[in-house]
Formats: sequence, C-alpha cells, structure tokens
Amino acid sequence: MLNKQTLLEKINQPDDRLLIAKVLDRAGFSLKKHEDTFSDFCDPRKIAMIINVISKIKEVKYSVFGGFDECERQVIGFCPEYQELEEKDFPIRVVRIDVNTKFSKDLTHRDFLGSILGLGISREKIGDILIYEKHALVFMFSEISSYIVSNLERVGRSVVKVSAVDLSNVDLPKQKVEEKSVTISSLRIDALLGAVFNISRGKAQELVESEKVFINWSVANNVSKAVKEDDTISLRGFGRAKLVEIKGKTKKDRISVVVLKYF
Repeated sequence: MLNKQTLLEKINQPDDRLLIAKVLDRAGFSLKKHEDTFSDFCDPRKIAMIINVISKIKEVKYSVFGGFDECERQVIGFCPEYQELEEKDFPIRVVRIDVNTKFSKDLTHRDFLGSILGLGISREKIGDILIYEKHALVFMFSEISSYIVSNLERVGRSVVKVSAVDLSNVDLPKQKVEEKSVTISSLRIDALLGAVFNISRGKAQELVESEKVFINWSVANNVSKAVKEDDTISLRGFGRAKLVEIKGKTKKDRISVVVLKYF
C-alpha cells in the first residue's frame, strides 16, 4: 500500500498537496484493482512535481500523454505492473471548432477556453488548445467531448460548428522552432527576455512585475531571477523559449547563450 503521508510530507503548498494526494489515490486504485487509472490534465510544472513523487514508488507503473508529442498539458496514466499503457489507452479525444471567419473577429485561446468553461466544464478536464486560421483543436477527456459537441454554439460572439475527432485522425503541423545565439549582460530573466523577444529591458521588467512571465510554468515575479540551462521561459503574448546552452563569457565580458524559440 502507498504511504501517502510520507510521500506528502515535503510538499508545503496546500494546493500542491491536494493535487498529489488525488494522483496518489489514482495510483493506489490502479494497484488495488489492477485497472488503468488517469489523473486530470496538468501543466508541465505540476507534471514534474508529481513524477518526482510517484517515481519513488517501485510498485507504480505510469506513463504521461496529452494527445500529441509537443503538448504542454498532459495526463498521467497508471496501469498494473504487468501491462503497458499505450497512447490509445488514454481517454483523450479532440473536439474541432470551426469558425466562419467572414463574420467574426480573430479569436484567441482565452475566447475558446472561456466558452468551454462557460458550459460548466472544469479546467482540469481540458488539455491543449491549438488555434488555426479557421478552426481550433481542443484536447479533452473523451467523457465530456459529446457534451461539448452538443452544447457549444458560440465562441465569443461567433457562431461555431463543433465536431469530435479521434486522435488517430488528427493531422498536426510541426511546431516551428528557431535556434538563436545571443549575448546578454547577465543571466537575469529580464536580460534574457530582452534579447530573445527583442524588447527593452524596461519593458521586460514591466512584464515580469505584471506576472506575465513564467519560468518552467511558474510565475517569475522577480526581475533579478536567474535562469539556467534547460529552463523554459514563457512570455504571455510573445511566445516561449528554452535556454539550451550557456557558452561562457565573450571578450566584452557578456554571456553567450543558445536558446530555442518556439512559434
């Protein structure tokens, strides 16, 4: 049996403790009943935190999937130790939302998510939302897909057409990635933001103070916060980048780094 108290004793934040306790219940149920069980959708920070805990349990066999390879929000699945979880075993489906762009404004991620949550759906039941020119793909649990197809009629003020799609029939474009070599005065988050996203340091500081900057999906609320290799930096409204290498000092005493910028 799982010793939840021991596993939770180093988790200080109440919300994090509650989340991990729920996931441990899912793992315990899988062990006891010899059935596949699944967590809710979680962001990368929570996924990393959960895996740090459950990886210490030898009896637990788990896998992580969110619908496609580059997704951010994912589900943790548990199965008996004598089985293997495959992607097709995850209870994830895609809902396609088509928009008549002739009669509507450009719709944002917030528009699509807000309309879905307005139907009484919990955020934890929704994965990534991919937005294209005339439609969006929303990854979610299969159990709620038919409800959304039947009840979602508008996104913002735009009338939409909604249909469910199996994962096997979803054709996803490859995410565009640009490798950039830049030099920065220091490894402070505001310095890196300025170089990667071509904004002034003052603007970068303003965005940090407005809680629009995330390091590894946690809010970066200190402009002097230092970044390190493998950190993922998200800037709301601008995009996302990953610091892949710190090469060292230049002759002008600046720091040379390599980043991947995602579009």
